[in-house]
Amino acid sequence: MYFIYIFDHLNDKIGNLIMKKLLLFTTIAVLGVTAMNAQVKFGFGLGYAAPLGDIADFTDGGIAGHAELGYGITDNIDVSLYYQGDFLIGADIQGDTVASFGNVTLGSFMLNGRYFFKEDGFRPYGSLGIGITSIGSIDIEGDGQTVSTGESSSNFSFRPAIGFKYKVLNFNVAYLSGGKSGEASVGNITANVGLLFTFGGK
Repeated sequence: MYFIYIFDHLNDKIGNLIMKKLLLFTTIAVLGVTAMNAQVKFGFGLGYAAPLGDIADFTDGGIAGHAELGYGITDNIDVSLYYQGDFLIGADIQGDTVASFGNVTLGSFMLNGRYFFKEDGFRPYGSLGIGITSIGSIDIEGDGQTVSTGESSSNFSFRPAIGFKYKVLNFNVAYLSGGKSGEASVGNITANVGLLFTFGGK
């Protein structure tokens, strides 16, 4: 009976060890397959920014730049961490006196979701980014003096866009609602062209 007990005890231990090894192997295999099928996205680009809202009264067009790092949930859906930086050139205002507005910078950090309407070839898409936009102070120069009309601020913002991807070429037109700086509403429309790489997918 004692030998039967030892045999059963060893059998249980061996069985548990096999089960643990099998579970470990299965976990590694699943993680391996997931890693092999992962669609890591990396993109960047430049564009033209046209101001909208109150800020359009005292800035002209400027440039926009963006970078993103994301993950493809499926071949049609991806999510990414997205940064967009906009530089709007200050305008000159003619009136009783001549006033020059300083340049305005916007920096947007967002979580961006994108849906591709096609899986292959020319791939149109729609996307939406939600996050925070930091707005630099707005300065006015006139009569030899510089006055700040609004301190730097950070606001909730959103950025819908439509575009297309063809191979690694990425083009989109986006609207950014950046909230307010003081009493001035801040927004822009950007036309962006860049590259979007996908590692492990389409």
